[in-house]
Amino acid sequence: MKEIIKKIRRLEIKIRKVVDTTFAGEYRSAFKGQGLEFDEVRPYQYGDDIRTIDWNVTAKTGEVFIKEFREEREQTLFVLFDVSGSGDFGPAEENKRLIGTEIASILAFSALRNQDKIGLATFSDHIEQYFKPEKGRKHILKIVRGLLTQPPKGEGTRLQMALDFVKRTLRRRSILLVISDFLDEGYEQSLLHLSRRHEVILIRLFHPNEVFAVGVGTIPVIDIESGRQRWLNAGDIGYRKQLQESFDGVEQRLRSLCQRHKIGFVSVNTREDYLPVLEGYFRRRNHRHRHV
Repeated sequence: MKEIIKKIRRLEIKIRKVVDTTFAGEYRSAFKGQGLEFDEVRPYQYGDDIRTIDWNVTAKTGEVFIKEFREEREQTLFVLFDVSGSGDFGPAEENKRLIGTEIASILAFSALRNQDKIGLATFSDHIEQYFKPEKGRKHILKIVRGLLTQPPKGEGTRLQMALDFVKRTLRRRSILLVISDFLDEGYEQSLLHLSRRHEVILIRLFHPNEVFAVGVGTIPVIDIESGRQRWLNAGDIGYRKQLQESFDGVEQRLRSLCQRHKIGFVSVNTREDYLPVLEGYFRRRNHRHRHV
């Protein structure tokens, strides 16, 4: 138990240093004031933004009305974290699951600093852990402890199942961050359904050596043209090239999907420092929202 407490404390100290410097500011700028809820309709006045016109009420009354919104005082951040077996790839400081744990913890402490609610679910081929959205340092430490001390029991990954779980449990409009390597299929429709209700950001974790770590034998890969799984003989001379194309195809499809449906996307190479990547994304996001 003492060792667990030390482990949690070490991570908290590391994360707090990050949050107390620049990251919390980027988080606050990116998410503050973005959540709006409908308040009322009122007659149009000169100078009102025509994009806020309520066309249904205008058509019924014959007069121009606009929708008024008020800023939500409280935001909810929810993290969906893939802890399946593929996350074990990489040496200690480059391990995908470890980096994902650090990113989830940074987001949690940033939410605490911003007085937002934070919830989290981890998944493999089933939901491993679930923490409903709450506030407070005690709640954050409970999440961090769960991430550090509860090894996953499942072997595979079922992203669609996890997204459907979020769809059922996350009723209020929230900011949903999905941390995964996205080495799965068939989840796209569930993702798009969630993106219509919540603001969704995907954080893809990958290690550049994954493609070279496959041994001999017959292995499954994803065809970048069809998106379907097929099998390759690792003894074939050209299989490494095809495997690289398969890995590259995951990111290509994700980027394309996110661009088409206005879903946030961040690609994190676990061999490199992830903080500049995350800070850069939140900075660009804040810039886009200020110029919409």
